[in-house]
Amino acid sequence: MEKKKVKQIIIISVITVALTVLCVFHGILSATSHKAPEYIECKMMNLDGKYKSTVDKKFNKYLGHPDLVEIGGKLMTFYPSGHGKGAIIGKSSDDLGETWQTMENLPKSWENSMETPCVYKLNRTDGSQVLVITSGCPYWSDLGVEPDGFNCSVSFDEGKTWSEFEKWYGKEQTWDGKETGKGYDAIVAMSSLTQLKENGEYVDKWMGTFHRGAHEYGVDAGAGYMNYKTILTFDENDKPQWSVPEPILEEHHELEDKYGVCELEIIRNEKDNCLIMLARANRKVSNSIICYSYDEGETWSQPKELPCCLTGDRHKAEIDPVTGKVLISFRQLLQNGKKFKPNMLSSVDWLSRGWVAWIGDFDDLMSYADDDTSNDTYGDLFIFLSRDYGGRADCGYSGVVCLDDGTVIMTSYGYFSVGALKPYIIQTKFKLEDVLK
Repeated sequence: MEKKKVKQIIIISVITVALTVLCVFHGILSATSHKAPEYIECKMMNLDGKYKSTVDKKFNKYLGHPDLVEIGGKLMTFYPSGHGKGAIIGKSSDDLGETWQTMENLPKSWENSMETPCVYKLNRTDGSQVLVITSGCPYWSDLGVEPDGFNCSVSFDEGKTWSEFEKWYGKEQTWDGKETGKGYDAIVAMSSLTQLKENGEYVDKWMGTFHRGAHEYGVDAGAGYMNYKTILTFDENDKPQWSVPEPILEEHHELEDKYGVCELEIIRNEKDNCLIMLARANRKVSNSIICYSYDEGETWSQPKELPCCLTGDRHKAEIDPVTGKVLISFRQLLQNGKKFKPNMLSSVDWLSRGWVAWIGDFDDLMSYADDDTSNDTYGDLFIFLSRDYGGRADCGYSGVVCLDDGTVIMTSYGYFSVGALKPYIIQTKFKLEDVLK
């Protein structure tokens, strides 16, 4: 009988200790748990489902990294059938995103795209418009593919027909009279394509940007992270011409490589007559990066860190013509060393809710670039556009169009529903004046 009581006491004691340890463990875990919204410095909201719709979804087929353009009242979105690389798929909409149709008779060469396609509408000084699609040919370690420049395709008839890809600055090509044997490692080409000014007036020149990775292949091997600019013009026969790429942040290369600056987005601040650069910081030792240029991209201010409300990957910025506000779409990714771990025991060292957008003014952006926090200008609104249910932060690259009536239309990819096997393409469509109320 005594043995039985002792046994019971031991069991009760063990259970009590176990429960105590469990409670302490749970308390510590709860006390050290964090979620992405905790770090956002401005007003936040979740975008209502009524503003969202599906553009393309396929069973067990990866669809990702779309871009978007509007011309003549028609929308076109392009994306690869795979992660970063794969045949380019095109969808068009004649009713501003209410319905989408698959584009037929796309160029054969688009089937071999090796990077995320980027599409732009160029407004030329003679009043004509040209559509340009670019797709990089970067180093792919898993495929044993060496850096091979970038491809470019153009349309002069509002996207009805496109030229086949033309290779620029590849490993088998000659430029400036030199046969290099090495191509540029063009990742996300062109992450931005910005019309330039001369003597205060727009000219038919566009500055494109791309970046190389921190590996030992291609042009400038061993340079670490490096971003390039190349100037697009058109010759007398309307054939596109791209200048030899050159470093865009050469005077700040030490910081550029330290932070892993890449995926540049450049937007013109007409008020202050300057260009503003936003960038991903891929070394994951800082927040995202911002700087500015008063000489059309020839020189740039020293890169500074952005606040958490603008930290993430692949920023895409547009100006709403009705409110005058700047809208910046991106993949939220808070990752600065181990600062943003979900909890102390997690093996994951980043936080994200998925695809997001920031709305604010140029003054806000300039204050970040000047490292001026005296006014606490963190913008008007931070929008959670769509949650990533994949748990991979594999989402958020997007195309952004701001129509004259204030309608903002965006497309992006991600695991945007519970149980999604592969990422798919969705659209958001709303007016800033509605969500800012």
